[in-house]
Amino acid sequence: MNRDVIRLTAPHLPRPTRLDRVLAEAFPAWPRREIQTLVNAKRVRVNGRVVWLCSWLVSTGDKIEIAGRPKREKPAALAFDRSWVIREEADLIAVAKPEGLLSHATRAERERNLLTMMIAAYGHLSLFHRLDRDTSGVVLFTRSIDTNRYLDTAFKEGTVEKDYLAAVAAPHELASEGVIRAPIGVDPRRRERMRVDAHAGKQALTRYAVLGEAEGMALVRLRPETGRTHQLRVHLAHFGAPILGDVLYGPTPPAAPRLLLHAWRIGLPALDGFPERRYAAPPPESFLSLLPKALRALLR
Repeated sequence: MNRDVIRLTAPHLPRPTRLDRVLAEAFPAWPRREIQTLVNAKRVRVNGRVVWLCSWLVSTGDKIEIAGRPKREKPAALAFDRSWVIREEADLIAVAKPEGLLSHATRAERERNLLTMMIAAYGHLSLFHRLDRDTSGVVLFTRSIDTNRYLDTAFKEGTVEKDYLAAVAAPHELASEGVIRAPIGVDPRRRERMRVDAHAGKQALTRYAVLGEAEGMALVRLRPETGRTHQLRVHLAHFGAPILGDVLYGPTPPAAPRLLLHAWRIGLPALDGFPERRYAAPPPESFLSLLPKALRALLR
């Protein structure tokens, strides 16, 4: 961390307020975890006194000094870009979500997410399925209850075709094509992770095909037949081919600056009076630029 000293005076506070909350409001680009690290490392003084508890109560006019700043800052707010829209139809909208953007709001992030942006741009919509923050690609938004029912039926019947692209290190343990059957459950040691769990996990199936290999990297097409949390990432890691850039299931430090997983295509069936439809999102430059030239050529 940079040891520059940052000084500020606490603004008007209607009541004594936690130190970490005051700092989060004063420096919105600073992640809350990084603020807590600064405080716990005894790099914050309040009225000249070293404070190492985030719960320390700050009052109006208190003088705060911070020795250093976070290693990381939140990325600048990402504005909705209509070029993300793949196709807008009367009953649904297909969008190419960029990596690094949440699909929907969370307790910690209510504004910077795709669903909130889409509602602001188009009015009432429902997000029918989601992608992980670091996965790019096709996401569908519905505009009616009937469309929700149609998609719900199609997903339950297994008639929706979803194709993903992933890059893994080569050589690897995958065949040229195959099926991965391995039940998935929560990792009890790290609740944010999933794992293959033969006893308590839910059944999960992924079909795959290796499209090509070059310069120590392989491009793999993935088709999940089930929709478990982190399914593709867990399945590939379990079979010795973690997706490049995966900070949860891959090596540390990650082998790529982003998760090289992209929701490429989705096909919807003709069902209940709705026509068959297909949507595709070409991989973004942030994905393509990390592939060897020979693998990029496969996607032209």
